[in-house]
Amino acid sequence: MPLRLNLYHEVQKQAALKRRDPLKLSLFGLGAIAACLAGYYFLQLGKSHGLNSSLDRLKAEHAKLDPEAKTALKREEELTAKIKVNELIERRIEDRFYWAPLLEQLVGVVPREVQLIKVSGEIASDATQKCTLTINGISAGADARRTAEELRIAVAERLGTKYRNVTATFRSLDDGPEPVTLEGKQLPTAAFVIGVDLTWGGEALAAATPRRKR
Repeated sequence: MPLRLNLYHEVQKQAALKRRDPLKLSLFGLGAIAACLAGYYFLQLGKSHGLNSSLDRLKAEHAKLDPEAKTALKREEELTAKIKVNELIERRIEDRFYWAPLLEQLVGVVPREVQLIKVSGEIASDATQKCTLTINGISAGADARRTAEELRIAVAERLGTKYRNVTATFRSLDDGPEPVTLEGKQLPTAAFVIGVDLTWGGEALAAATPRRKR
């Protein structure tokens, strides 16, 4: 069996140690880490560039749309103001008090024995929707006062079918100074003033209960 002697084992050992030198390995590791960091840096730089481009684009769009948005906002305010004015006018028209229907109701209950001399009315200036009516007239008949009383009751009942909180009371009721001729008969007269208070707007309540007052 042949015998072999390795006279270079020290040289080989030194070469192996050099290959496994910790400093060299550390340098290789640092180099790898530096390469990773450099790659990450360039990646983030690319993302940052993309974000800056998007930001510049959005700023340009905002600069373009901002005047249009301000114009649209101003136009919206103008239209809102016009709508409010139109709603106010429409509400005033809808809530307006009409005298013709009231006078029509009143004339419908005046008998032939009664002559109306003056009818005046007033609407409250606040939002209570109250109306005050004053009726001056002369009644005739065997009992002229009773004729005037029947008219007062009829007015309250008729207006109560259309308006709310209707009350009709005598402000004055006096015997007339002279009789009148009706169907060839001399009849005594009575002069009266009837005050009517009512609330208009909304649904009419049941016919108001008339007050008897002489």
